[in-house]
Amino acid sequence: MDIDKLIDSGKHFCVLPWIHFHAWPDGKVMPCCVADSDQPVSEVKGSIMDIMNSPEYRRVRLEMLDDEGPAECKRCYDLEANGTWTLRNSQNSVRGERARDIIASTGPDGSIPDFKMLYMDIRFSNLCNFKCRSCGPGCSNLWGDEELERMGPDQFSAAFGGTDTLVSNNSGDKFLTELKPYLNDVEEVYMAGGEILVTPEHYAILQHWIDTGHCKSVKLMYTTNMSKLDHGGHKLFDYWKHFPNIEVWASLDAMGEVAELVRSGTRWEKVEANLIRIRDDMPNVNLQITPTISIWNVFDYPRLFDWVYENKLVSNNLAPRVNILTHPDHAQIAILPDYIRLELIRMYKDYVGKYAMEDDEISSQILDGFRVIVQTLWRGAEDSNKLREFFADQEVVDNIRSESITGTIPKLAEVQQWLNSQK
Repeated sequence: MDIDKLIDSGKHFCVLPWIHFHAWPDGKVMPCCVADSDQPVSEVKGSIMDIMNSPEYRRVRLEMLDDEGPAECKRCYDLEANGTWTLRNSQNSVRGERARDIIASTGPDGSIPDFKMLYMDIRFSNLCNFKCRSCGPGCSNLWGDEELERMGPDQFSAAFGGTDTLVSNNSGDKFLTELKPYLNDVEEVYMAGGEILVTPEHYAILQHWIDTGHCKSVKLMYTTNMSKLDHGGHKLFDYWKHFPNIEVWASLDAMGEVAELVRSGTRWEKVEANLIRIRDDMPNVNLQITPTISIWNVFDYPRLFDWVYENKLVSNNLAPRVNILTHPDHAQIAILPDYIRLELIRMYKDYVGKYAMEDDEISSQILDGFRVIVQTLWRGAEDSNKLREFFADQEVVDNIRSESITGTIPKLAEVQQWLNSQK
């Protein structure tokens, strides 16, 4: 077993199963946030060491030590086949050397004798103040409330395993208590939800690090909907001022009335004010956007991009982290009509280079963000059946929320007209 070779050039090896902890509100534990959530490697039950040495976790480690690709990790391998830099690539590069001795201690059965949680990503609950159209009850209790009312308790229970719309892996603070001995090993934490800034465990963990002095050595990374900077008596900046290394990724897809429709709960004026507060009052925070490109926002994202850069609201040390929506598949940009995709390709090509004229790494990453949108559109194929699913689904949401997606996004009215002409 040549650990250095695996870390430097392994095709499937990843350090995360040795140094990372990732859990969802429903208790599923996966190798990372990119892994297949339908194939958890454990669940939040028992001790941390029991979780990290579950049979599935041990199998994943053994497969990686043979540089085989565990099925749970297929998404990274697929992305890399298309030339995309992945979390696997990044963590091997950043933490490979730090993890070398931990990897070397792996037992013949794939178990590890000790666990240092160098990288942490735990979604404690689905508590959220938004009902984004691309989301659902698993990540938003408000979505759950809406679906419970629409479906009725029997159908909802059959679909989601019960009628509780607020789901948490930390009942009675048991899981948080189990985690605390591992918190001061953390070098980097990814904070997300639900909506992390309304999640009580988030503030408890920050206070723990402040009290123990670990705040100086842990990097905080957030994805947040930017709706709140103060919540439940907690003033976020009072915590953040203790942490010198913070990245905030604003989960924004569009602006104005489109943002308010696509991410229900958004009040655009408040989001704008919060972005300005971070820019002006928190110099230790690197702020950027992390849009999810979908049918809902592909026509409007460039306007958001222009606005955040023209108003100097985002950091020049980071490039937007562009995500291409893959689920639900009826909302993928790849299924749009051929002529619409060609229009979009021309529009996005105009942006390639608009803000990236300099020959540097960040400029290259900005270019890559637009290129992945163009490539996805180029490789797509119109799919009338999926588009009908999309509009049928949106009609249900529109009726419940007294909204109109085609009234708010005119280009979608055009797509619907084209679809009707295909009958």
